[in-house]
Amino acid sequence: MKALDAELAVKGGAKAVEDSLSRVHWPIVTDEDRAAVNRVMDRQILWAQTRPEGLYAPEQQALEQEFAQFLGIKHVLATNGGTAGLHMALVAAGVEPDDEVITSAFSFLATPAAILHAGAKPVFVDIDPRTFNMDPKQIEAKITPRTKALMVVDIHGLCADFDPILAITRKHKLALTEDACQAPGATYKGKQAGTFGVASGFSVNGTKNFAVGEGGFMVTDDDDCYFKGNWLKQVGEGLPETDRTMEFQHLLAWNYRVQELPCAFGRSQLARLGEVNATGQRNAKILDGYLNDLPGVKAPYVPQECVSVYHKYRVTLVPEELKTKLRGAALRDAFMAALRAEGVDVDTWGAAPLSEHPMIKARYPEDRAENYPTTVAMFANSFCVTNDEYPIYAQPEALMHAYGEAIRKVAQGAARLG
Repeated sequence: MKALDAELAVKGGAKAVEDSLSRVHWPIVTDEDRAAVNRVMDRQILWAQTRPEGLYAPEQQALEQEFAQFLGIKHVLATNGGTAGLHMALVAAGVEPDDEVITSAFSFLATPAAILHAGAKPVFVDIDPRTFNMDPKQIEAKITPRTKALMVVDIHGLCADFDPILAITRKHKLALTEDACQAPGATYKGKQAGTFGVASGFSVNGTKNFAVGEGGFMVTDDDDCYFKGNWLKQVGEGLPETDRTMEFQHLLAWNYRVQELPCAFGRSQLARLGEVNATGQRNAKILDGYLNDLPGVKAPYVPQECVSVYHKYRVTLVPEELKTKLRGAALRDAFMAALRAEGVDVDTWGAAPLSEHPMIKARYPEDRAENYPTTVAMFANSFCVTNDEYPIYAQPEALMHAYGEAIRKVAQGAARLG
């Protein structure tokens, strides 16, 4: 590993990442993927068809079984989006209008949106400064008589700290649901993300490690949750009287059904998910090697009991260790601009605690960003290496080594950023 004393590219120097290095666009579509989709076209069953014995959707049913095997869980329901899966999980877990659901101040908007869809109020908790997941130490202060459940987020492909969280849910008799949208394949003490709660949601949005385009899942080991979720998804489909789904027709249902073409594509993508996650882990280890002894730039923290799938690789700047007077977002933005000039893909992925989004602010204007100082500081002092179009879990090793050299170059030249 070399120290780069050359002029920064943003100041007119040569780029650290040569244009000849290949980048892999995401998602990767293979001949096997195309054959899977063509199989559906040849069969001419494009959606779940009503038959006397129940709905017939061979690709959907096979995908649900295969993802259940992947997770080691009893029930999987394929849906038309990750938000749908989260909403189904909450309602299946017993969340009702006017309840409160505690969740992380740092996630994608789908997390509180699903809570609002269930008629409940999202109550945010600040994050742990190292993992960026919900801080278990701050949960109990947010519990009120209206609290019904937690929706725990596994951010960036890293499981939350579930032991203390589960202890809190048992103590206060709260339902645990899980937003595992970014974390299929991640584990906490050997247990798969998405299997800790009574019901959980996943996403297969095209930016995810498990990429289909749009779609998702609700997963559960609980039979009642499964049948409730199935009714929520079906919105009026007639099923045999022997199907317990029909016991829950009183629940408000939505059209969360999924089609056969994306399910076939999803099955083909799922077969490669282990390989995709392994590529992300390999590339994260490469970048870690460049950052571990580098003052001013911290690699993502992964607790010993966790295995991350690195949906995002978020680095944190430590201004006091860099030779620059810039601080906070000014330093972050200058550092990112310098890396882009060197040829590195970077992204902030978010800008503020979820309380600041207009959808939340319009409903709960009293909730403010300053209530979540660790989340605010995280946004001001960190960014993600790689982006949705060229994610870490798809890139070749040579590119990651070049990115590592570029990060070291910019860190060592930080005095020239401003």
